[in-house]
Amino acid sequence: MAFRHWQIGLHIQQDGIFIVALAAGRRGQALRRWWHLPLAPQVVTQGRIKAPEQLLAVLRPWRQSLPQRHCVRMAFPAGQTLQKKLPRPAIVLREPALTSWVSQAMARELEMAESELCFDFTEDEFGKAYGVTAAQNRDVATLMEIAQTLSLHLSSITPDASALQHLLPWLAAPARCLAWRDEQQWLWATRESWGRRARDEAENVVSLAAVLGLPVDEIAQCGEMPGEFDCWSAIPSRQPPLPTGGERFAIALGLAVARGY
Repeated sequence: MAFRHWQIGLHIQQDGIFIVALAAGRRGQALRRWWHLPLAPQVVTQGRIKAPEQLLAVLRPWRQSLPQRHCVRMAFPAGQTLQKKLPRPAIVLREPALTSWVSQAMARELEMAESELCFDFTEDEFGKAYGVTAAQNRDVATLMEIAQTLSLHLSSITPDASALQHLLPWLAAPARCLAWRDEQQWLWATRESWGRRARDEAENVVSLAAVLGLPVDEIAQCGEMPGEFDCWSAIPSRQPPLPTGGERFAIALGLAVARGY
């Protein structure tokens, strides 16, 4: 079991780094390790890494504990992304023409050079538009440089809010939206969409449901209190002792359980 491929989710938060490693087990995915690596103030501010060398100093000892066979998904702050719907072009485009068209359309929309953008897109279920998520290359590049410096086998850099979508199958009906919060923000996700809201927009999950236009019984909050969603329930085998304040690991867990590593 120790030599199985580790699937790792890594979420850099304001005050610490939260990491979960899973591997295939007899009853599905099994927990291998979890880590909470505290960060000094000002290393990360408003989701942006201000002191990459200090961050690397924290991550280097952790990197030495990983097996050779591993794959990492890193979270990227949803607050630094922009989501847009682009109507399909009048003519059918194939790759790479379609990618080029999306790149040009987003550059015009944001009044930025194409070279400054990093983006991903999917076709909506009705096939009439493309959902595009864009970010500035310089923000994504910081995470890529960290992964490269540590020689991590990087699978993806994923908007943190969208990672919650991978935990939705474990929600109990009628809940269809999962929410997570820290001191500054709410992250939320449904099957169709995801996003971020500042904490001053919603005091609690009831307020957040109103902001999102959802019935309150259709939204579940990550947590350990009665009626809240235990994000660790997504892992069938959880032999190592689990951390206190386990909801802090929700994004890392969502990244780790994602298919397609």
